[in-house]
Amino acid sequence: MDHLELREQEDEKYRFSPFGLKFTQAQEWDGALSDTKWLWPWVKPHRLRLSFALVLFFLTTLISVATPRLVAKIVDDVLVAKTASFAFWGVLLGSLMLLKIIADLSYKWMVTKIGQRITKQLRNDIFHQLGDFPLNFFDKNSSGRLISRCVNDVSNLSAFFTSNFFTVISDIVLIIGCVIIMLTLSVKSTLLVILTLIPMVIFMLNVSQAQMRWGRTIRNILSRLSSHTGDSMNNLAVLHSQPFALKWAKRHQRLQDLYSTLTMRNIITWGSFSSAHVLVMGITYAMVITLGVYQLKMGEITIGTLIATFTYVGLIFGPFLEISEKLNVMVTALGSVKRLRDLLPEQITTKKDSAADSGQVPHGPIRFQDIKFSYRSDVPLFENFNLELPEGEVTALVGRTGSGKTTLAHLMLGLYPITHGKILWGDEDIQAFPPARRARWIGHVSQDLFIFTDTIRENLRLWREDITDEEISERLRLVGLYNKIMNLPGGLDMIVKAETLPLSQGEKQLLLLCRALLQDPRLLVFDEATASLDQLTEEEWLGHVGKLFQGRTTLFIAHRMETLRLATFIVVLENGKIKKSFRKAAGKPVTEADLSP
Repeated sequence: MDHLELREQEDEKYRFSPFGLKFTQAQEWDGALSDTKWLWPWVKPHRLRLSFALVLFFLTTLISVATPRLVAKIVDDVLVAKTASFAFWGVLLGSLMLLKIIADLSYKWMVTKIGQRITKQLRNDIFHQLGDFPLNFFDKNSSGRLISRCVNDVSNLSAFFTSNFFTVISDIVLIIGCVIIMLTLSVKSTLLVILTLIPMVIFMLNVSQAQMRWGRTIRNILSRLSSHTGDSMNNLAVLHSQPFALKWAKRHQRLQDLYSTLTMRNIITWGSFSSAHVLVMGITYAMVITLGVYQLKMGEITIGTLIATFTYVGLIFGPFLEISEKLNVMVTALGSVKRLRDLLPEQITTKKDSAADSGQVPHGPIRFQDIKFSYRSDVPLFENFNLELPEGEVTALVGRTGSGKTTLAHLMLGLYPITHGKILWGDEDIQAFPPARRARWIGHVSQDLFIFTDTIRENLRLWREDITDEEISERLRLVGLYNKIMNLPGGLDMIVKAETLPLSQGEKQLLLLCRALLQDPRLLVFDEATASLDQLTEEEWLGHVGKLFQGRTTLFIAHRMETLRLATFIVVLENGKIKKSFRKAAGKPVTEADLSP
């Protein structure tokens, strides 16, 4: 079976039993307390207002429970016996209703507002935290999964911060309170209600568990359907050349069938519960009314008690559907917390302003001292690796694919944590640099074009407000792009994306060089920046950048002989080891013989 397809057992791993006790073995609530505690740093600043909202919530619930009992009192004493003043009890009942409305609206408004603030802060903190993770974190986690964490999972958490949580608690307290008050009115009617209540509670818990499990599977299938459709759209040329690959189409059909089957099962299960709920509630009403009329005839209860008992039956059975839906939402939120806890630390710190933490200008050569690093624990790439990049000179790294050239650049940029050793810039450890300081003094240009959907100005200065248009114009002139950019519609204010930027590949690389130079770095890292250029374009590109290297320590990862003429120090790598290193005069061509051990 194709490992990318869902197995046959996927849609049969949970069989629904309406009155079984499987819900007692449910694992969905495992660790709920520790998951909730993880959220405390974001909830803590709002604890006083949430406490006040909790008081209003309990006040609302208390009034809801007491109201039918009060109505019974008014009916018996004011309307039937006429021994009490209608004005007093009417004003009291009206005041309680008004108080309930105000308290209900107030706590829901407060909780919703606080919830939005918490959700906003949590999403902001997660976004910044992801920006601080090393590159190997993103090698292990797909962008789709991370986007889901930042957007979907945080949105799911709003169930903890909105009235949903209070609604579930309110409904449960309401049911328990109504049962207790009913015992003071009619024990026999209460026992009848409890008799029908127990199987409905079991039914509801089983329905909630089924919805949780099937819902999780449905979301998984829907995610795979979206991914499958996206792959289809991105590879239409290949699919058309293979008569729209039959096996690929069958996989889509299989996912569609599973999604349809589980969705229908979910709908039918929920429909059976809602129908049973209406049926049982109707039967309970009929039994309570019949018993109540008999007790009224026998003088065991009053007419007010009969009305109150009838009202309490509605208050007890009414919330069942809502509780089932909200429990599903709550467990979904707990699942989101579990995923976020696996992804992020308990205390997320917000990234500081880059301009405020740039530090002093580093000086001195770059020294790799006893570096040990591997992508896999069983396959070391560097073992006791040592190398020194002379200050203010251009060092070229050459070697076959997989020799470790790009990895060395990534280690300097702090994209991967080293296992052992240090990378010193003068006497300072680059790995200990705050991210803002590293980004301020190290410039990076690669063959990949990273363009944000924003103006050309912001793509060049990377949102640093201290970089002026005059400085941008000066750097554009240095790389030979000033006239080209200024003649575009809008000039620096033109909004672009990587695929809509109207520049040649060589011009785009010059634009990235301009971006790096605007940061005025002391260390420049070029990671095969000319790999996608033709020879003529590369000659033009090298003509622009050669004079810009002066006074900057530069690491040039090269794959063509032409680019080596800019270097004064050349290092040949092979399988993570230095096979040869030598100095040469700047501008002097390099031959294959020079690179041979």
